[in-house]
Amino acid sequence: MKKAFILSLALLLLWLPTARAVVGMDAFVVDTDTTDGGDNYIPIPAAYEVYGTIKNLGENGFMNHPEDIFVAPDDTLYVADGENNRVLQMTREGRVLNIITEACGKKLNKPRGVYVHTDGSVWIADTGNLRIATLNADGSDRKEYIKPESSLLGANFTFDVQKIFVANTGYIYALKGANLIALDEANNFRGYLGADKVGFSLSRFLVRLFGSKSQIERTVKQEPASYSNFFIGADNMIYGILSNKKTAQIRKLNSVGTNTYPEETYGFILPDPSLGANGKVLEPTFSDITVEDNGIITVVDRITGLIYQYDQDGNLLCCFGGTGDTEGLFQIPISIEADSEGYLYVLDYQSNTITVFRPTHFITLVHQAVTLHGEGRYQEALGYWKQALEIDSNYALAHQGVAKIMGKQEDWGSALRSYELANDREGYSEAFAEYRHEYFRQHFLLVVACTVAIVFITVKLLSLAKKKADQWADDVQMGRGLK
Repeated sequence: MKKAFILSLALLLLWLPTARAVVGMDAFVVDTDTTDGGDNYIPIPAAYEVYGTIKNLGENGFMNHPEDIFVAPDDTLYVADGENNRVLQMTREGRVLNIITEACGKKLNKPRGVYVHTDGSVWIADTGNLRIATLNADGSDRKEYIKPESSLLGANFTFDVQKIFVANTGYIYALKGANLIALDEANNFRGYLGADKVGFSLSRFLVRLFGSKSQIERTVKQEPASYSNFFIGADNMIYGILSNKKTAQIRKLNSVGTNTYPEETYGFILPDPSLGANGKVLEPTFSDITVEDNGIITVVDRITGLIYQYDQDGNLLCCFGGTGDTEGLFQIPISIEADSEGYLYVLDYQSNTITVFRPTHFITLVHQAVTLHGEGRYQEALGYWKQALEIDSNYALAHQGVAKIMGKQEDWGSALRSYELANDREGYSEAFAEYRHEYFRQHFLLVVACTVAIVFITVKLLSLAKKKADQWADDVQMGRGLK
């Protein structure tokens, strides 16, 4: 009876759908793709289209191995044109507005980074001159920052910073090698920020504990994962990318340097076509990151030329780009920026070009839905998700968005259908638990009556079977007695 009861209850309560197959994607030339939440790639409508390419600057020649691009508050572009020892200011169409070749009494020497403050001041990582040079909005000299005087910095420390941002607190953050350093306005060193944790190594521990002095000196020091670039968002959080990690490559640091972004694996692991079928793969190697005011995060992979876009929860919105010589593809994409209208600017170190991408209607709908959902305006977000699904009914993230909103409205039946369409097993499981609880609550007497009826019928059937078996045994026994 106990086994029959458990079996009946299990059959009544448990049910899960089967997964559906999806299609794959090309490895290096990608129009627009996303994933189904697993290892499968799904084509989606174009997210961005090429608006234009900036290369020939007319009488100002060509860029020569530029390394950084920044969109100023007025949406003009600033480019650190390293080998030409200058910083360019230009429009979206490539018309040069200003050329900076010197600052604070010195000619620029291989500048690798540029930043424009909201007050119009221009900050230049004048890497070759080992300084940060700043200009006022009118072009006059403001101040220069050199190596800070600090006992925390060794004698061999060089102030060859590559990228700069100024926070609303007044702190100056700079990328120096693989480290993020902080300075104040008085040029005082305020420490390193957001260093990744170094994992434990038993072999290194044993060598340091029992080894000789020469063995200890030969032991390679285990360094933390290094930053390859960073960005300060409108929310005053520091978004960084780690160059030598396989997981948690995207980080979102608060004021004390703690990562608050989901520690997942970002980017695709793809086969290396140059090595044939020998099993080699290319790990994601992000070169730059930018964050729009609505919180949309975009990163670019310098090896594969792919551009990935994520929301604040780590969900992949789209992926496009690739390597090549044609329009919309790259050779060595080194920097990426976004303006107030959502246009993306990708700076190519090798081809000395800037590719300008314009968002399509589809990705604009997705951005609006993601933004409204993050602000808690679920009903408004629902309308944009549905519009996105009218364009692409297979877009998993839209189905997830609808499912979450349906869940908040306690419409668990609709939530289950949307999670199923999104192939989101975890979301489906959570929604099903809520659906089951709600169903039990609303139909408690019916569920109990059905359960009791099933148990009663099962017990009766078992009892009847037992009687038949006993009767058969008696008949057999009587037959033997007559013989």
